Amino acid sequence: MKVNKYIYVWLIISCICFLIPQTARCELKFLDDAEMSAVYAEGFSTLSITYNPITGFDDVTTRFNIDTYQYTTIDSLKLGYHDQYTYKDPNPGFAWDEDWTNVRIGGSLSDPNQDLHTSGLFFTASFADTPSSNINNPATRQLKSISFGANYIQGPITADFNSFSGTIDDSNNNTPEYNGHALALGTKTITADPAKTGTGSSFSMSLSIDGFDKGYWVNFTKATVTP
Repeated sequence: MKVNKYIYVWLIISCICFLIPQTARCELKFLDDAEMSAVYAEGFSTLSITYNPITGFDDVTTRFNIDTYQYTTIDSLKLGYHDQYTYKDPNPGFAWDEDWTNVRIGGSLSDPNQDLHTSGLFFTASFADTPSSNINNPATRQLKSISFGANYIQGPITADFNSFSGTIDDSNNNTPEYNGHALALGTKTITADPAKTGTGSSFSMSLSIDGFDKGYWVNFTKATVTP
Protein backbone atom coordinates (compact mmCIF):
# COMPACT_ATOMS: atom_id res chain seq x y z
CA MET A 1 0.00 0.00 0.00
CA LYS A 2 1.41 3.40 -0.98
CA VAL A 3 0.54 6.61 0.76
CA ASN A 4 1.35 9.75 -1.19
CA LYS A 5 0.18 13.28 -1.65
CA TYR A 6 -2.98 12.21 -3.49
CA ILE A 7 -4.41 10.72 -0.31
CA TYR A 8 -5.18 14.22 0.94
CA VAL A 9 -7.36 14.81 -2.12
CA TRP A 10 -9.19 11.54 -1.46
CA LEU A 11 -9.65 12.42 2.19
CA ILE A 12 -11.29 15.75 1.43
CA ILE A 13 -13.56 14.22 -1.22
CA SER A 14 -14.54 11.33 1.06
CA CYS A 15 -15.40 13.65 3.94
CA ILE A 16 -17.52 15.83 1.68
CA CYS A 17 -19.38 12.83 0.26
CA PHE A 18 -19.92 11.11 3.61
CA LEU A 19 -20.57 13.95 6.02
CA ILE A 20 -21.80 16.92 3.99
CA PRO A 21 -25.45 16.86 2.85
CA GLN A 22 -25.95 16.29 -0.86
CA THR A 23 -28.68 18.95 -0.89
CA ALA A 24 -26.35 21.71 0.30
CA ARG A 25 -26.17 24.74 -2.00
CA CYS A 26 -23.80 27.68 -2.20
CA GLU A 27 -22.81 30.41 -4.61
CA LEU A 28 -19.96 32.89 -5.01
CA LYS A 29 -20.42 36.57 -4.29
CA PHE A 30 -18.09 39.42 -5.20
CA LEU A 31 -16.98 41.68 -2.34
CA ASP A 32 -15.49 45.12 -2.77
CA ASP A 33 -12.40 46.29 -0.83
CA ALA A 34 -14.45 47.86 1.95
CA GLU A 35 -16.47 44.69 2.45
CA MET A 36 -13.34 42.54 2.41
CA SER A 37 -11.62 44.67 5.04
CA ALA A 38 -14.64 44.26 7.32
CA VAL A 39 -14.60 40.45 7.17
CA TYR A 40 -12.97 38.57 9.99
CA ALA A 41 -13.60 35.34 11.88
CA GLU A 42 -12.27 33.39 14.80
CA GLY A 43 -12.99 30.05 16.39
CA PHE A 44 -13.84 28.38 13.07
CA SER A 45 -10.89 26.00 13.19
CA THR A 46 -7.95 25.01 15.34
CA LEU A 47 -4.67 23.25 14.59
CA SER A 48 -2.80 21.20 17.17
CA ILE A 49 0.30 18.99 17.22
CA THR A 50 0.36 16.43 20.03
CA TYR A 51 2.36 13.32 20.88
CA ASN A 52 0.20 10.20 21.13
CA PRO A 53 1.75 7.88 23.76
CA ILE A 54 -0.44 4.95 22.67
CA THR A 55 0.71 4.92 19.05
CA GLY A 56 4.03 6.68 19.59
CA PHE A 57 3.18 9.05 16.74
CA ASP A 58 2.84 12.82 16.48
CA ASP A 59 -0.76 13.73 15.63
CA VAL A 60 -1.41 16.88 13.59
CA THR A 61 -5.11 17.63 13.97
CA THR A 62 -7.31 20.30 12.42
CA ARG A 63 -10.73 20.76 14.00
CA PHE A 64 -13.63 22.63 12.41
CA ASN A 65 -16.57 24.23 14.15
CA ILE A 66 -19.08 22.80 11.66
CA ASP A 67 -22.49 21.17 12.19
CA THR A 68 -24.19 19.14 9.44
CA TYR A 69 -27.62 17.54 9.10
CA GLN A 70 -28.21 15.19 6.20
CA TYR A 71 -30.13 12.45 4.47
CA THR A 72 -28.02 10.69 1.83
CA THR A 73 -28.23 7.45 -0.13
CA ILE A 74 -25.25 5.63 -1.65
CA ASP A 75 -25.60 2.56 -3.86
CA SER A 76 -22.18 1.15 -3.03
CA LEU A 77 -19.31 2.22 -0.76
CA LYS A 78 -16.13 0.18 -1.10
CA LEU A 79 -12.78 1.08 0.45
CA GLY A 80 -9.43 -0.64 0.80
CA TYR A 81 -8.99 -3.44 -1.71
CA HIS A 82 -5.62 -4.86 -0.69
CA ASP A 83 -3.79 -7.98 0.43
CA GLN A 84 -4.83 -8.76 4.00
CA TYR A 85 -2.71 -9.37 7.06
CA THR A 86 -1.99 -13.04 7.71
CA TYR A 87 -3.20 -12.84 11.30
CA LYS A 88 -6.55 -11.54 10.05
CA ASP A 89 -7.07 -14.45 7.68
CA PRO A 90 -5.30 -17.84 7.62
CA ASN A 91 -5.57 -17.70 3.83
CA PRO A 92 -4.86 -14.04 3.09
CA GLY A 93 -5.79 -12.50 -0.21
CA PHE A 94 -7.14 -9.37 -1.78
CA ALA A 95 -10.47 -8.19 -0.37
CA TRP A 96 -12.34 -5.06 0.71
CA ASP A 97 -11.90 -3.50 4.15
CA GLU A 98 -15.25 -1.75 3.81
CA ASP A 99 -17.96 -3.07 1.49
CA TRP A 100 -21.28 -1.36 2.19
CA THR A 101 -24.19 -1.46 -0.28
CA ASN A 102 -27.64 0.15 -0.28
CA VAL A 103 -26.37 2.74 2.17
CA ARG A 104 -28.85 5.17 3.76
CA ILE A 105 -27.44 7.94 5.93
CA GLY A 106 -30.25 9.45 8.00
CA GLY A 107 -33.64 7.99 8.75
CA SER A 108 -36.11 9.59 6.36
CA LEU A 109 -36.11 11.73 3.24
CA SER A 110 -39.30 13.50 4.35
CA ASP A 111 -38.54 13.96 8.07
CA PRO A 112 -35.61 16.29 8.87
CA ASN A 113 -35.81 15.25 12.52
CA GLN A 114 -34.31 11.91 11.49
CA ASP A 115 -31.32 13.42 9.68
CA LEU A 116 -27.82 12.30 10.64
CA HIS A 117 -26.29 15.08 12.74
CA THR A 118 -22.52 15.59 12.96
CA SER A 119 -20.66 18.23 14.93
CA GLY A 120 -17.00 19.10 15.35
CA LEU A 121 -15.46 17.72 12.15
CA PHE A 122 -11.74 16.94 12.26
CA PHE A 123 -8.80 15.75 10.15
CA THR A 124 -5.76 14.06 11.69
CA ALA A 125 -2.43 13.07 10.14
CA SER A 126 -0.17 10.87 12.26
CA PHE A 127 3.59 10.95 11.74
CA ALA A 128 6.43 8.76 13.00
CA ASP A 129 10.02 9.93 13.07
CA THR A 130 13.14 7.79 12.81
CA PRO A 131 15.08 7.31 14.97
CA SER A 132 13.23 9.44 17.50
CA SER A 133 10.04 11.48 17.62
CA ASN A 134 10.76 14.90 16.14
CA ILE A 135 7.92 16.48 14.20
CA ASN A 136 10.27 19.25 13.03
CA ASN A 137 12.58 16.92 11.12
CA PRO A 138 11.13 16.43 7.61
CA ALA A 139 14.06 14.23 6.57
CA THR A 140 12.98 11.44 8.92
CA ARG A 141 9.26 12.10 9.25
CA GLN A 142 6.95 9.39 7.86
CA LEU A 143 3.18 9.60 7.39
CA LYS A 144 1.65 6.57 9.15
CA SER A 145 -2.09 7.23 9.03
CA ILE A 146 -4.77 9.77 8.27
CA SER A 147 -8.28 9.99 9.63
CA PHE A 148 -11.35 12.18 9.59
CA GLY A 149 -14.56 12.16 11.55
CA ALA A 150 -16.77 14.01 13.97
CA ASN A 151 -16.48 14.62 17.69
CA TYR A 152 -20.24 14.10 17.94
CA ILE A 153 -22.62 12.13 15.75
CA GLN A 154 -26.30 11.30 16.19
CA GLY A 155 -28.62 9.35 13.95
CA PRO A 156 -28.87 6.17 11.87
CA ILE A 157 -26.77 4.66 9.10
CA THR A 158 -28.42 1.66 7.42
CA ALA A 159 -26.66 -0.62 4.92
CA ASP A 160 -25.87 -4.13 3.82
CA PHE A 161 -22.55 -4.40 5.63
CA ASN A 162 -20.96 -7.11 3.49
CA SER A 163 -17.61 -6.18 5.03
CA PHE A 164 -17.11 -3.93 8.03
CA SER A 165 -13.67 -3.25 9.47
CA GLY A 166 -13.58 -1.31 12.72
CA THR A 167 -15.27 -1.05 16.09
CA ILE A 168 -18.76 -0.26 17.39
CA ASP A 169 -19.05 0.47 21.11
CA ASP A 170 -22.60 0.85 22.43
CA SER A 171 -21.63 2.55 25.70
CA ASN A 172 -18.31 4.31 25.02
CA ASN A 173 -16.59 2.19 27.67
CA ASN A 174 -13.67 1.03 25.47
CA THR A 175 -15.07 -2.52 25.23
CA PRO A 176 -16.64 -2.53 21.74
CA GLU A 177 -19.37 -5.04 21.00
CA TYR A 178 -18.11 -5.26 17.41
CA ASN A 179 -14.36 -5.28 16.82
CA GLY A 180 -12.62 -6.82 13.87
CA HIS A 181 -11.64 -6.88 10.23
CA ALA A 182 -14.00 -7.68 7.34
CA LEU A 183 -16.93 -8.50 9.61
CA ALA A 184 -20.00 -9.68 7.68
CA LEU A 185 -22.66 -7.83 9.69
CA GLY A 186 -25.41 -8.22 7.11
CA THR A 187 -28.27 -5.74 6.81
CA LYS A 188 -28.04 -3.56 9.91
CA THR A 189 -28.70 -0.07 11.20
CA ILE A 190 -25.97 1.62 13.22
CA THR A 191 -27.58 4.34 15.34
CA ALA A 192 -25.23 6.80 16.98
CA ASP A 193 -26.38 8.21 20.34
CA PRO A 194 -29.88 6.67 20.04
CA ALA A 195 -31.03 8.36 23.28
CA LYS A 196 -29.96 11.78 21.91
CA THR A 197 -27.99 12.66 25.02
CA GLY A 198 -25.76 15.02 23.06
CA THR A 199 -22.46 13.63 24.40
CA GLY A 200 -20.12 10.66 24.14
CA SER A 201 -20.91 9.61 20.58
CA SER A 202 -18.18 10.00 17.96
CA PHE A 203 -17.22 8.71 14.53
CA SER A 204 -13.91 8.31 12.72
CA MET A 205 -12.63 6.71 9.54
CA SER A 206 -8.90 6.11 9.21
CA LEU A 207 -6.41 4.84 6.67
CA SER A 208 -3.24 3.27 8.11
CA ILE A 209 -0.29 1.72 6.29
CA ASP A 210 0.49 -0.87 8.99
CA GLY A 211 -0.59 -2.13 12.40
CA PHE A 212 -3.74 -3.93 13.51
CA ASP A 213 -5.89 -1.37 11.68
CA LYS A 214 -4.01 -1.51 8.38
CA GLY A 215 -6.14 -0.20 5.56
CA TYR A 216 -9.48 1.45 6.27
CA TRP A 217 -10.92 1.30 9.77
CA VAL A 218 -14.22 2.79 11.01
CA ASN A 219 -14.99 3.53 14.65
CA PHE A 220 -18.30 4.37 16.31
CA THR A 221 -18.63 5.14 20.03
CA LYS A 222 -21.94 5.12 21.87
CA ALA A 223 -23.78 3.49 18.97
CA THR A 224 -26.19 0.55 18.78
CA VAL A 225 -26.62 -2.05 16.03
CA THR A 226 -30.10 -3.29 15.05
CA PRO A 227 -31.87 -5.52 14.32
